[in-house]
Amino acid sequence: MSKSALAAKLPDYDDVPGSSGFHLDTAIERIAHWLPTQGPIKDFIHHNTLHAVQDRPFHEGVAIAANLFGARSYLPLADYQAMYREGRIRDFAIDWALEHSGAGRGNSAALRESLFQTDDEVHYPPVSLANHGIRERWLTHIQVNLNALVHPILFRLVANFLDQGISGWSVARDGESLWDCVWRLVENSVIPLHPFSETSARAVINQSADEAILACLGEIVGSEPLYEQYVMEMLLAHPGWAGMVHLIEQNPQALLAKRRISLKELIAVELACELAFLHRKRGAGFLPVAKLPHLSQVPRLADATAKPLVPLRLKVWHEAMEFSLHAELLQALKVQAAPAAIASSDKAVPMAQAFFCIDDRECSLRRHLEEIDPRIETFGAAGFFGIDFLYKGLDDAYPVAQCPVVIQPKHLVLESRLHPAPAEEKPARVKLGKLHFTPQSMVRNWVYTQTLGLGYAARLAWDVFRPGSLLPKIQQLSEVQAHTRLHLLRESDEPTEDGRLLGFSHTEMADRIEGLLRNIGLTQNFAPLVVVVAHGSSSANNPHFAAYDCGACAGKPGAPNARAFAWMANDETVRAVLRERGIDIPPATRFVAALHNTSRDEVTYFDQHLLAQHPAAGLESFQQAMREALERNAHERCRWFELGPESASAKLSHEHVKARASSIFEPRPELNHSNNLYCVVGERALTTNLFLDRRAFLHSYDPKSDPRGDILVKILSAIIPVCGGINLEYLFSRIDNSVYGAGTKLPHNVIGLLGVANGVEGDLRTGLPSQMIEVHEPARLLIVIEQSREIVEAALSRLGELKEWVDNEWIRLACHDPLSRETRLYSRQGWEDVDLPAEFEVPAAASSAAIFPGRNKTIPVHLLTKSQP
Repeated sequence: MSKSALAAKLPDYDDVPGSSGFHLDTAIERIAHWLPTQGPIKDFIHHNTLHAVQDRPFHEGVAIAANLFGARSYLPLADYQAMYREGRIRDFAIDWALEHSGAGRGNSAALRESLFQTDDEVHYPPVSLANHGIRERWLTHIQVNLNALVHPILFRLVANFLDQGISGWSVARDGESLWDCVWRLVENSVIPLHPFSETSARAVINQSADEAILACLGEIVGSEPLYEQYVMEMLLAHPGWAGMVHLIEQNPQALLAKRRISLKELIAVELACELAFLHRKRGAGFLPVAKLPHLSQVPRLADATAKPLVPLRLKVWHEAMEFSLHAELLQALKVQAAPAAIASSDKAVPMAQAFFCIDDRECSLRRHLEEIDPRIETFGAAGFFGIDFLYKGLDDAYPVAQCPVVIQPKHLVLESRLHPAPAEEKPARVKLGKLHFTPQSMVRNWVYTQTLGLGYAARLAWDVFRPGSLLPKIQQLSEVQAHTRLHLLRESDEPTEDGRLLGFSHTEMADRIEGLLRNIGLTQNFAPLVVVVAHGSSSANNPHFAAYDCGACAGKPGAPNARAFAWMANDETVRAVLRERGIDIPPATRFVAALHNTSRDEVTYFDQHLLAQHPAAGLESFQQAMREALERNAHERCRWFELGPESASAKLSHEHVKARASSIFEPRPELNHSNNLYCVVGERALTTNLFLDRRAFLHSYDPKSDPRGDILVKILSAIIPVCGGINLEYLFSRIDNSVYGAGTKLPHNVIGLLGVANGVEGDLRTGLPSQMIEVHEPARLLIVIEQSREIVEAALSRLGELKEWVDNEWIRLACHDPLSRETRLYSRQGWEDVDLPAEFEVPAAASSAAIFPGRNKTIPVHLLTKSQP
């Protein structure tokens, strides 16, 4: 029977409440504002977890979020008090926080005294819509657990519909929407689709999604003013799936295998499922929400989003903790020896220069590299190195973006094999990332099971008693040899079917090389060797792999960008264009592409065939220094690992980090961005003598070359959402991992290559797992800019919407004047001087190796008194 024929037999729903006064599309748009924006797991991009309240001041925003989601806003009071006893929160910071609390001088003494009182409940989440709203109160009253009944069916259905390569069979047909798919399954399946075969559910399934929603709400809720809040609370019971569906609806390109789905369709399917179970459990005459006793006492959406109550004691403690930690850097900048004011043209040309991503994990590697060989000069920039493109590798089914998500790339770069390929290359026996794209055969699979099953059962039994930690035949990221080339030079201006340009023109290449070099302040004094070091991460036990790669490359390793930059910068035509623009790269200077595997602390150097044609002077010396720096870096990292080697040599530490990254038993291959705290935008001389404990994003910037702040605007436009997003996702995942984070990764299953869930029937988990944040100190990012206050102000005024990050203090910002060396903090009310007590001393040490051994907590900023160990 056709859909239209069945619809003709359905009851008339024209009189359903909400058909005129309730505006469904407007309500859905408002509801979607509060949903998570975490995309599919292949593109795990860090972002502000509470983006929905970013237009409010920080403390007000987190209080509103607590009212909605039922989450904690701060650490327990006892945690702050313990940090005070340990000396990590200082008295001057408490004074500063009290002064900025808004409590007034007359109340400061009483407020300070209350900080040290015992209270084990003050940090508990408040009454919230998610946990105490009209829907939860109603379900408790009628004694029906709709979540337990509906979610397993809904999640499996949506997961299979959106599946990107795990499921053997997909319910989705080409071009079919979720609503049409459900209708087809209900009407055409030989076995009835439970519970949609129930009469009321089948009736609404045969209407449009809009009509179905209004019909269900009319029967379930019964009052238009409650419709929006009910739907919102229903979606907040599974924010992961709701947010994923909305993101895919807004950005269909987020999926490689495209699907037609909308938040409206998800709501319609869920409401139909709820209606079916309500009829089964309570009959057609069940009590609607509008008839719930004492309904006026239940929290309402308007009340939750009004100006909330901020717990003042916890706010003061949190501000004091952050100011204590921020003051460590601010004081170090004040007391360190003034950088030598040497004109760039008079500087000695270094032996080598290395470009790194601003990633905080590269902070320590740069420090070790410079300590080992002071002739090496390092720079920091966003890890896509200014080269924005879609990239399609040899084994890729689809091209992927290799640039920040805010950029829409117009160029496509393809990878192909070298011809002839090196003799030692052999076909890979296992292809990473390909689960299956082949048809399934029930008969063939049955035969395989019967013939090979006994052998595999015996192997399984052996593995139970003698398990191995390594996956067989899997190449690690740093072990893959790139016998390929990138098609970078555009040969035709004819766009592809998708409107992309295949490669770049020489002028476009020069634009991108010039942009990065000017941004980092390197326009002269080029070394004979310049190594462009991208980063990525490989691990055997980590479904959140994209969260460990480069955020500036949309969650992918930055190797293609490093290779593209090196090729372009070595091209003679590009160099000729740059020379006309005032950037003269010497003929002897060679750019080399490399990749730092941050979990294994290994570096791979790419395009050996180009190096053979044009040898790079000093590369062997650089590689030797890098090998030693990687071992020292591994040694420094091992102090955080509970089962890591204690007091081991750098070489043994290096072996340990490689082993843990390859072990399927290890849930902590690396701690990624844990304890990120600072971002410094300035010349390397500002931080080269500082030990920052792997906590700083470092972006190179020459304040002398930017008199109007044009370069600073570009830099801030990238680092505020990228570094700020990383910082806030770690902060909120640490504050309340059960609500804002993903919980422990141990029970996680990868669902449809979309995300992870607990088991097979749980909601998609958003945020970060506990293994990534358990050692993190949840403090907001401090961005320090080496520039005058006037130029910083001019740059901030041109940031547009990004300015709310600093105005509402979701991140903190300071400027360090390069001439007076005075540092000031920014707020919406204006700039304030940083007045720290004279007795606040910055510890000093001769080298990194004298600081970190034997310490398993965050280390204050230290001054390094000499450049070599």
